Amino acid sequence: MKVGEILNILGKRIIPSVKWKNDPSGLLVGNSHDEVKGILTALNPTLEVAQEAKKLGCSLIVSHHPLFKKPVVDLVEGDYYSDIIRFLIKNDISLISCHTNYDLLSTGVSYLLAQELGLKNIRPMLKIKEIKDVEVNELYKIVIYSPVEAAEKIMKAVAEAGGASIGNYDRCFFTSGGEGTFRPGEGTAPYIGKKGRIERVPEIRIETVVPAWKRDQVTAAVKKAHPYEEPVIDIYPLDNGSENFGLGTVGELGSKMVLKDFCGLVSEKLGTKTLRIAVRSSKEKISTVALCGGSGAASWKSAIMSGAQVFLTSEFGHHLYQEASKFINIVDATHHSTEQFAKKGLKEYIDRNCGKSVKVFESKTDTDIVKSVEEI
Repeated sequence: MKVGEILNILGKRIIPSVKWKNDPSGLLVGNSHDEVKGILTALNPTLEVAQEAKKLGCSLIVSHHPLFKKPVVDLVEGDYYSDIIRFLIKNDISLISCHTNYDLLSTGVSYLLAQELGLKNIRPMLKIKEIKDVEVNELYKIVIYSPVEAAEKIMKAVAEAGGASIGNYDRCFFTSGGEGTFRPGEGTAPYIGKKGRIERVPEIRIETVVPAWKRDQVTAAVKKAHPYEEPVIDIYPLDNGSENFGLGTVGELGSKMVLKDFCGLVSEKLGTKTLRIAVRSSKEKISTVALCGGSGAASWKSAIMSGAQVFLTSEFGHHLYQEASKFINIVDATHHSTEQFAKKGLKEYIDRNCGKSVKVFESKTDTDIVKSVEEI
């Protein structure tokens, strides 16, 4: 398989366009035409991870975090990022990062964390339409007018191009009959009727939905399948979105527990003793948990609105601890520990969709740089 093929496989689920504005995701280093000899998944594409990839014979790293966020102005030996980039290039190792597009996937980074904690009824904490810095209209309604005999062919083309799916249902269409009128002009080659004559044709109105990132390919498929020279295709942006995307997750514990016991669960499952806790109530029984992998402190109000008694994330600041803990318990773990399961999720997804075409490894050198006193 080639690097570009892996990129396309990832893009079918971890949608490239559903991400924070200006976020670096996708192929960041390498060539899409290079053959993939092995894949290493990681949270952070560090120099140690790159060296691990070389040792394992992997020519591709798929990470959650990107290698750089700001433009690289030089590649000088001894600079942290330069050393990684130079090593990747020298050893023909490509890098694909699935960053905020993996954060915003409802079965992405935060979902994987919720699963590790054993939460039930997991759903997004914040819907994608409520996130200001994500520039995507998730759903569109597409309406196509077709002669009766071509309707089935057109619907098949829409479905095969990625439209007409709602949740776990596919081929979701509504059709209704009507009459179309038109008059072919000079230079036309009409499928039905004659030039200069007004025609009245029984037609089918086909309605369905299409996600934003598949709109163009669905439209192209309709035009290819449609017998008319100038098919009528209406596209309307929809305010409603699916449950496929959002920020953070909310879920229920299998049994209620007090804050101290919940912190013990977090420490055990995340494998870290580095927890900072801002207490609203140490005696309250916790049943609902809100969480956000990585630096999710800014979304603490959404955690409160979800009905949770505790919010697990990372990178709270002093004054925010003071404000937020008046309303909800805060458990602040390390950035790495709350997102570490991303590399496992990426490996499992690639394994499922690539079969035995390529060997996939999960990084062992990609560990948490932040330690507690007891862990030193």
